[in-house]
Amino acid sequence: MNINSFKYYVFYDLETTGMNPAFDQILQFAAVKTDLEFNEIERYQYRLKLRDDVVPHPAALLVNRLNIDRILDGDKEYEAVSKMRSVLSAPDTINIGYNTITFDDEFMRFNYDRNLLNPYSNQNNQTNCVRMDVMPITILYFLYQKDALMWPEINGKPSLKLEYLNDLNGLAKGMAHDAVVDVLATIELAKSFKQSNSDMWNYLCKSFNKDIDLERINALDKIVLSDSLQCEKGIFIRNRFGYKNNCMSLCIKVAYQEQMSRSFWLRLDTKDFQSINPQEILFELEKSTVKRKHGVPDFILPITDKYNVSSDKKKDLYQSNLNWIISNPKYIEELSERLLNKTYEDKKVDIDASLYTREIGSFFFDKKRREVCEKFHEINNVADKIAFVEKIPFDDIKEIATRIMGRNYYTSLSSNLKTNFDNYILSIKEESHYDHIGGRRNTSEKSLSEIRNRLDDVSKLDSEQIEILESFEKYLLNRD
Repeated sequence: MNINSFKYYVFYDLETTGMNPAFDQILQFAAVKTDLEFNEIERYQYRLKLRDDVVPHPAALLVNRLNIDRILDGDKEYEAVSKMRSVLSAPDTINIGYNTITFDDEFMRFNYDRNLLNPYSNQNNQTNCVRMDVMPITILYFLYQKDALMWPEINGKPSLKLEYLNDLNGLAKGMAHDAVVDVLATIELAKSFKQSNSDMWNYLCKSFNKDIDLERINALDKIVLSDSLQCEKGIFIRNRFGYKNNCMSLCIKVAYQEQMSRSFWLRLDTKDFQSINPQEILFELEKSTVKRKHGVPDFILPITDKYNVSSDKKKDLYQSNLNWIISNPKYIEELSERLLNKTYEDKKVDIDASLYTREIGSFFFDKKRREVCEKFHEINNVADKIAFVEKIPFDDIKEIATRIMGRNYYTSLSSNLKTNFDNYILSIKEESHYDHIGGRRNTSEKSLSEIRNRLDDVSKLDSEQIEILESFEKYLLNRD
């Protein structure tokens, strides 16, 4: 990815009802379009009205400081999603934020999908539209370019949360977790990094390109275990590895799934493989394996003195395990085969959560289905749209379209579609709806229980947060 082949950054941030992208909802969208030198060109902000089939998590409202009265007002989700999509799918644009690839992009994908839009609209080779994330870049500057910023510590430990970085460095004025403030802070963060070391910034940006990322992985030093298995060695940088480990782990690549564009990396600095019972070794090796999508850094760096800032203890354990692997290649060969052939139990998931479990391309790469979705969006008149939904020949698309119309235009529904939507709402109250990883929709009962637990100890809350919880409790009691 050549940065100069693009014209704009679009920095964006979301505030949501919770953490589950399949079942929770976007409440606030903010974005700022800049040139490649981070000069603001245009600003966007949309507030979305809470849907009737979504119960917010109290913790989310406390973090976002959103009163229930505020989120009952705003754009309908179906009408807002097209506005957001036009911002994030603009030609020659790099979509970027802080932890967007892990969190915000997932919300946008499910948001698009449940509104019958291509869930990968933010990534379009034809229009030269790609995505990046400042958060993993921040970790690299924290490790190797300390003078780029002042780095916050909370209770004596490093923390790279955006709100702490903003507070310490004065990046943007305003309250943390307001979408606009978080966007402005992220722009200033990116600007600081580029000014501090532009070569490093450009190098890291290119890693978000799958082809470049894969090329760099393939160029790493290798250990040859057999004619069919060569393992690249690298320093895997990931926030979840923890700051006590400098967010890094010394790993080897043990498997690669080309069709999924993902690889599996075995951590060699966490367990002593020689001490593990041979009957348990494959199980333990698999537990020490982490997955990585190409072009979606977490970064992989060469194992050199320049980049390896692991403790001496971890370096020694890595070398010991590497020697053991070289002497016992059969275990890595078996591990690789197990990872590549692993099957997962089919889960019955709610259609709102089926993005990753449906047959690949069922909506957007199958011509007839895509045409139905496109026709649905082309119809502007609500009555005509409802009539079209009645005639959709594909049951899954018809179900999603029915939910779209029920969520946004309930009073206009035909009696047949109203009955179908009412049954869906009833099912939410009576059944557990699961997503693709076993998560469930939030319920009024769960939120009421959490509200009461938090109000039992108001010492941890300020007056605004108390008012948010009390008004939310009243809303839930009246709602059901």
